[in-house]
Amino acid sequence: MEGEIVVGTVRAARNGGHVVVRRDGSTIDVIFDGKASPLIGGDVVGQVRYGNFGEARMTLKNSVLDILLEGRARVFPMGMRPDLTARVLAKLLSRARSAVMAPGAGISIERMPVSSDPNLAWAMAAFQPEAERLSIALNVIDVQAVARAQWQQSSLRDLTLPADIEGSRRTMNDLTRLLRSGFHPECNRMVEQHTGNREISVNFVLPYSPFTGALGFARNVAMMDVGTFPDVSLTVSEARRLSSARHVALALAHNRLGAGAGIQADVEGSPRAAHMAACFADAAAALAFIADGGRPEAVAEYADLKEASLYYGYDMAADRLREGVLTEATHRAIRAAAARTSFEGASAKEIVTEAVRIARRTALPAARFSMEERPLSSEAASAQAAAERVGRDLRDASHQDVQEMSEAYRRDLAFLVDEHRPNEAASARLVAFGAVHVPLRMDRVFDEETRSLPSHREKAVADISALVANRDRLANRIKAKAGRHSEDEEIEFGEPAMAF
Repeated sequence: MEGEIVVGTVRAARNGGHVVVRRDGSTIDVIFDGKASPLIGGDVVGQVRYGNFGEARMTLKNSVLDILLEGRARVFPMGMRPDLTARVLAKLLSRARSAVMAPGAGISIERMPVSSDPNLAWAMAAFQPEAERLSIALNVIDVQAVARAQWQQSSLRDLTLPADIEGSRRTMNDLTRLLRSGFHPECNRMVEQHTGNREISVNFVLPYSPFTGALGFARNVAMMDVGTFPDVSLTVSEARRLSSARHVALALAHNRLGAGAGIQADVEGSPRAAHMAACFADAAAALAFIADGGRPEAVAEYADLKEASLYYGYDMAADRLREGVLTEATHRAIRAAAARTSFEGASAKEIVTEAVRIARRTALPAARFSMEERPLSSEAASAQAAAERVGRDLRDASHQDVQEMSEAYRRDLAFLVDEHRPNEAASARLVAFGAVHVPLRMDRVFDEETRSLPSHREKAVADISALVANRDRLANRIKAKAGRHSEDEEIEFGEPAMAF
């Protein structure tokens, strides 16, 4: 059949091709493509494809693994042992190029060289050449495929994408938590000790949340609560591209931010190191967006949202910024990238190299992270001005203003509803996760737009409402970063409620 992997021996030449005898004794007539020609009596490995006239064609490869790494591959977990599955994947991925990981049929895991998601494919294409030059395999999770997959909440940890090197429990716990909390984007790393050296590996990249849309993306970036409405012109595609490019670029940060060639940087070793990596990733995302002809207004809004986080992320009661806000304050790096107006058509290496320069030039000094994290007086004033440009208060807004903002929210939500409507599992998750992101005074809009989704949405809403006793607490859980645990860690959002 088409795509069949053939391992056999060439026995004769016939009709312009060759007769190959498989290991089971069956034969197939094959025309070999490429420069390499087979020898009669020699062993061959290749993948059969059929031409326009039904002829079998094959290109010689060195091993079956080489074939798997070039195309789609399906890996089945070894029983119920996720650690063994992880080791099998590690063997497969140790020589792999960058790829997209997704749940396959049954309990299998599929590895694909290219994603069918145009936004994710764009982000990977922007950085994949540089990743391969640096020998970094980007294991990017296809969030649209996972959103549609029929996985059980209880078995997610054992059966879904444990693509780390040693079957790390922390990595699988992180992935489980992120998927259960609404697919919050993340670049997951693991630091290992090898002969006394610290080696950093990228376990997976979760590029964007398929359930938040452009407004949800803007709210998360700016650290807004549901009482503030993002006043931005970002489209869903633009938001997903910026988010995907940022998190794919984060996977390169430990290599490119090192002190020298071959020296890795522990980009999660301190808040300042994480801030430097965030500046690099956001600068790289902005440069890639600009290089592809993206709207300058979208990048400007992204920078304003980042700066506004210093205003919305300020805890008045504690008189300090909430955890992680200063680390993610990368607006200076984004604006420096946006100033490179002549960067269209730049290569991946040029983008990454320039992003390193920008990060080192614009990152906040280390002293800012050795004291109470507060914005300086000048920063606070600028952050408030940025907040006024990209945010509107829903609590005191007039009825007419709320109606105007409701229409923008309805358009954003309608896009998500149309996208997930064909799949029952994805539409149910949209209802469950989307309920946490409903802006203040707009519950009616959410109910109206999601009413046409599959009938079990009522049950999902009822189950989720029992868990959402405190919306702010759950919203903070969605924003939680890897390795940060709250007192109620055992209450996983949606875990006991839904079984798809």
